[in-house]
Amino acid sequence: MKIVNLTEGTTVYTSNVYLVTGSWNALKDKNTLIDVGRDPAVFDRIDRASTGVGKHKVDQVIITHSHFDHASLLPPRIREAYKPEVYAFSKYIKYIDTVVRDGDLLRVGDETAEIIHTPGHSSDSICIYCRESHTLFAGDTPLVIRSDDGTYEEEFILALEKICRKKVDAIYPGHGDPPCATTAQNSCKNHSGMQSQPCRDRRDPEDDATRSFFVRPLYRQ
Repeated sequence: MKIVNLTEGTTVYTSNVYLVTGSWNALKDKNTLIDVGRDPAVFDRIDRASTGVGKHKVDQVIITHSHFDHASLLPPRIREAYKPEVYAFSKYIKYIDTVVRDGDLLRVGDETAEIIHTPGHSSDSICIYCRESHTLFAGDTPLVIRSDDGTYEEEFILALEKICRKKVDAIYPGHGDPPCATTAQNSCKNHSGMQSQPCRDRRDPEDDATRSFFVRPLYRQ
C-alpha cells in the first residue's frame, strides 16, 4: 500500500487528504481518497500521481466525517472530475453513494480495510483500519487525550476499546504531520465508570524515530 498526503505544505485551511494506492497499481487495487478537504491544489496532485495504467485516478472516496474542512470539495468537483464511488457514515452528505456502518469491509489500495464508527468528535466520525499494514486513518477522532479527569460517551469509549485491541503500527490523522506511529500494544481495563488516560510518549526499541501517541482508555471503579 502507498499513501500520499495531497495537502502537505498547503497554506489553505483543510484536512489532510490521503491518496491510497496499491503497492504495484494492480487492476484490482482501489485508488482511494480518504477525505477530500478544501484545497483545489489536490486536483493537480492527483492528476500527476502514479495510479496505474488503464485505471481511474480515483476509484472511491471515503469521508471520515461531514465537517467542511474534510468534505468541501466533494460536491460537485471531485464527483465531476473522477466519478468515484463515495462512502460515508452520514446519509446527509450530498453525493454519497453508500452509507457505511461499523464493521463494514472495503478494499483500500491493495488491502482490506475495516470501518470503525468512533462517535466523539462528531456523531458520524469513522476510522479506517487497514488490516495487512496495521494502518489507522483516524480522521479527527481524538486518539490523544491530554486530561485524566474527562468523561466520554460510552460509544466513544467502546470504539477506543476496539481500536486498542488491534495491532496499530501507523496512525494517519485528519490534521497534522502523518504518520503518528506506534508499535506498542495497548490494553483496556474493564471496570465500571468512565475515564481516559493517555499512554506516555515512548521510543520503540526497534525504531528510535518512532514515538507512541496512542490513547489507552481506563475505567474508574
